[in-house]
Amino acid sequence: MAGKLDSRQKMINMMYLVFIAMLALNIGKEVLATLGILNNDLQNSITELEASSAANYAQIESNANSADYMIAASQVLDMKKEADEFFNLVQKIKDSLIIGEDGVANKYLKEVNVKGTDSVITITAYQEMDKSQVLDEYFFEGDMLTAKGQEFLDKYQSFPTAVTKILETIVFMEEEAKIARTALDGSKGEDGVQIEYDFASSKNDLKNRFNYTPQVINSEGTFQEFLSYNFYGFPVVASLAKLTKIQADIRYIENKVLTEILSAIQGKGLNFSTFQTLLETSKPVYYTTDVVDAAIVMGKKDEGFKPDKVELFLNGKPLTDSEYFIENGKVVLKKRVGSPGTYDLTGTLSKKNADTQELVSIPVQQKIVVIREPNSAVVSADNMKVFYRGLRNPTSISIPGVANNTIVPSSANAKFTKNGSGWAAQPTNSKAKEMKISVSGVLNGKRKNFDGGTFRILPPPPGKGSVTGLGQVIENAGQINKDLLLNGRVKGAKPKDFLYDYEIIVTGFDVKVGNLPQKTVKGSKVSANNQAASDVKSSSRGTVIVFSNIKASSKDGDVVTPNYAVEDFIVIVK
Repeated sequence: MAGKLDSRQKMINMMYLVFIAMLALNIGKEVLATLGILNNDLQNSITELEASSAANYAQIESNANSADYMIAASQVLDMKKEADEFFNLVQKIKDSLIIGEDGVANKYLKEVNVKGTDSVITITAYQEMDKSQVLDEYFFEGDMLTAKGQEFLDKYQSFPTAVTKILETIVFMEEEAKIARTALDGSKGEDGVQIEYDFASSKNDLKNRFNYTPQVINSEGTFQEFLSYNFYGFPVVASLAKLTKIQADIRYIENKVLTEILSAIQGKGLNFSTFQTLLETSKPVYYTTDVVDAAIVMGKKDEGFKPDKVELFLNGKPLTDSEYFIENGKVVLKKRVGSPGTYDLTGTLSKKNADTQELVSIPVQQKIVVIREPNSAVVSADNMKVFYRGLRNPTSISIPGVANNTIVPSSANAKFTKNGSGWAAQPTNSKAKEMKISVSGVLNGKRKNFDGGTFRILPPPPGKGSVTGLGQVIENAGQINKDLLLNGRVKGAKPKDFLYDYEIIVTGFDVKVGNLPQKTVKGSKVSANNQAASDVKSSSRGTVIVFSNIKASSKDGDVVTPNYAVEDFIVIVK
C-alpha cells in the first residue's frame, strides 16, 4: 500500500528521532556542566579568601593587647560571627539541594573510569542537576515564603546593615579614644599619630554585592518578589552556583574589612610624601648567570638639606667644586669620565650640630659603572613579548646614545608607523610566524644599522561574547530578558587583561534556543533572522540560549582584519 512503511524503516525513523533528541539533550547537559565549572571556580575563590582572612584574624588576635589593635580586636569577632552565621545558613540551603531521598549526603557524586587507564575518580555530575522543584519547595509554599525562605531573606537583608554598624563602631571608638588621650596628656596616641580608618570602599561593596529590592521587574514587565525572581524555577546547578556566589561575596567583604583594618594600623604615622625608595646592591653590574641580590630600602628625603662640608673622591681623586652641585637636598655630580670601568665614589657629607656646632659626617660609599658606546638596538613590545597579527602593536624602540628622532625600524614581515613618541608595528605577512627587526640610527654623526632581534607573530586572543543593549551587558551564563535578546546586539569584547586598543565587529553567528534547531543569523542582532526571533519569543523562563560560530573582524585604526575569533557563550531567559 502506498505510503506504508515496513518495520525496518519504522525502526530507522525511530532511531533518527532518538538521535536528534540526544543531540539536543547533550547541549543542555554541556550548559549544566558549564554552570558547575563556574560553581567550582567560586568555591576555589572562597578557599583562598578564607585562608587570607584566617591569617588576618590571627594577626589581630595576637596583638589584641596593643593599643593600636585593641579597638579593632574588640569588634572583628562580631563581624566573624555575622559572616559565619550567614555563610553557614547558605551552606545548609546548598546541602539540601544535593541530598537524596535516601539521605545520601551528595547524590550527584559519581565514580567514573579514566579512559585508557585503570584509574577511577569521583566527580560531581553537574549535568544531572536539571530539576528545579527542590529549592522551590524549600523557599516557597504557594504564593508565600516558607519559614526557611523567610529566614534566608531576613539574613540577606540584615547582613550588610550589621557589618556596617560594626565598621561605624570601630571608627566611633577610635575617635573617642583620641579625645580621651588628648584630654589626658595632650597627645593623639602613643606615638602622636591617630589611626585613621576609612571603610568607604567596604561599605560600597556591601551595598553593591547585597543589593536588595523587595520587588524586581521581570521580562514580562511585571513585579516579582526578590526570592522568586532570583531562584524560582531554575535548574539545581544554577541555584547552587548563585548560592556559592553569595558565599564568595560574604568572604570577600570579610577579607576586605580585615585588610583595611590592618592597612590603617600598619600605615599609622607614615607620611609617604617624605619617603623615597633606595636600591642597595652588592655589585654595580650583574651578569645573566648571577642571582640579583639587590635590596630595596625606604628613606626620608629633605629638600632643605644642604651639607656644610662636602668631600668626595672618584677612585681616590678629589672632586672639585665645579664637578658637583647641591640641589633639592641632593649632591648632584657633573663629572665626565673618559674611559670605561668601575669607579669608587667615596667621601663624606657633613652637617653642623645645631647645639654643639660640631660637624656630624655621613660616609659616602658608592660605585659608578661607565660603559662604551652601544653597538646594538634595544627593542621591546610594550604590552607583551610578541606581535599580534591584525593589530598595530605599540612598540618602544631605543638605542643607547642615539637620538630617538634619528631611529628608523624596518622588517620584511611588518609595517612600522610613528605612534606618538613610539612606534606601531603591524605584521603584514599573513603566513609568517616570526619577524626579524632591523633598526638604524645616527651615532656620532653617522647612520649605523643595529640588530633589533626576532619576535613571534601570534593571533590575538579570542574575544568574550555578550549581548549588549538597553544599557546592559549580559555575558556568559548571565540571565537576560526577551526584549534585550531581540533588540540587543551580539558583541565581542577583548579580554580584560589584554591591553591593546581595538574594536571587534560581529557580522554573524549561530543561535540555538533550548532544544529547537539551530538558526544562522547574518549581522549582530537575533531579530535579523525571523525564525530565530520567533524561537526567542516562544521561549520560557530558564531556557538556555547558545551562541556559537560567531563571525567577526578586528578593527585597529584603519587596519581591518577578518576571521577574528570570539568565544561561544550562553545566556538564560529570565
